[in-house]
Amino acid sequence: MEITSVSQQKAVPKWAADIFHEYLDKNERLTHVLRLSIGGISMVRGRHNALKVLAEVEGTLDKSADALAEAQKDMELAQREVDHDFPLLHEQATIALWSALEAMVRSFLASWLAHVPEAWHTDAVKKLKVSIGEYESMEQTERCLWIVDLVDQQVSGPLRSGVTRFETLLQPFGLSGPVQDECQRALYELCQVRNALVHRSGVADKKLVEACPWLKLVPGQPFNVSHKMWGSYNSALGEYTLEIIQRVRIHFGVGRYEPENKTVIDT
Repeated sequence: MEITSVSQQKAVPKWAADIFHEYLDKNERLTHVLRLSIGGISMVRGRHNALKVLAEVEGTLDKSADALAEAQKDMELAQREVDHDFPLLHEQATIALWSALEAMVRSFLASWLAHVPEAWHTDAVKKLKVSIGEYESMEQTERCLWIVDLVDQQVSGPLRSGVTRFETLLQPFGLSGPVQDECQRALYELCQVRNALVHRSGVADKKLVEACPWLKLVPGQPFNVSHKMWGSYNSALGEYTLEIIQRVRIHFGVGRYEPENKTVIDT
């Protein structure tokens, strides 16, 4: 067993690191926007009363009638959102979480094809039947994305749920691996909830009810994504992203990152 100091470590290529940096930055912005939106909506509830008091002090209640009526509507809408844990915000943020993960994995594997020559020699890629004319008409980046999409179809990725959606696509390139049960369950739930939000307008169908019995829903029941649910999805997403990064580190000889250990142990 050889112990290598941090200063002697090999490095993950910049092209690979950049994909993850971009994805994590986007996730951070999404989280910030959600938090700011929740805070802003909460503050709107007090605007109507503030405007009314000012208008009374200034003696302009009649002139301010339209503005006060609009502020009243805003206050009522804001209160409904607060009372129901901001369902619309969490719905859109949940859909964005899953879409961003799909886009990241797709972009990462396209970059993998562009920079790792042996990726083209995997069985999944070699077995593809492609149109030479269509392939030659594309730019290199488009070619790589196209090949990833063809492999995804070949392994039936779009028909799979949770982490299996991504693991089946990562596997042909030697980048799949174990995922913690708790993380798997959260991402499976995220996938099922996202599908119900997109395809059923937030109404539970039989598929969601049977897939996630712990949500205790019944078919036809409208449901909301709570802030706690969104937080669990976001945390699981971060954990899964870290696991993919760990696999990339291992591929390039860097080793797994261990936060509590400042050395990399190479066995």
